[in-house]
Amino acid sequence: MKKQSLYFIFILVFVFTACEQKHFYNEFKTVDVKGWKSSDTTQFDILIDDTSAIYSLSVSVRHQKDYEFSNLWLTIFTEYLNEKKAVRFEIPLFKKDGTPYGKASGSLCTQTMPFQKEIRFPVKGKYTIRMVQLMRKDPLDGISDIGVVLDK
Repeated sequence: MKKQSLYFIFILVFVFTACEQKHFYNEFKTVDVKGWKSSDTTQFDILIDDTSAIYSLSVSVRHQKDYEFSNLWLTIFTEYLNEKKAVRFEIPLFKKDGTPYGKASGSLCTQTMPFQKEIRFPVKGKYTIRMVQLMRKDPLDGISDIGVVLDK
């Protein structure tokens, strides 16, 4: 009887830890893989309810292996209350030898880069992050998704 109880507890702990969310926030938005225009804006709305927590914000890019550039330049706009900021941000996608950074699966690669580390959100509420591509080619081919990852 005691062994059955231990097995049951072990299974419950395993199930609940396996279902635990890895990131506080993780979302991808699809962009036009055959023509992402510089006027196309991706938007992410994040609800913050813990102002005492320390967060790390990363940006993820899913791109095709035959993407013609070695990087991706973005303008990242952050907004909360009446505060607005804009930052240019480069994400390297390929090494000098042509192999992709990050993870590759089939014809798609995913690269995640830290954007801001050890940040605190001063007030509870909705924070908005918007991104636009800044590449010289417009529209841009080969990018399929842009994402935001927020960890506590």
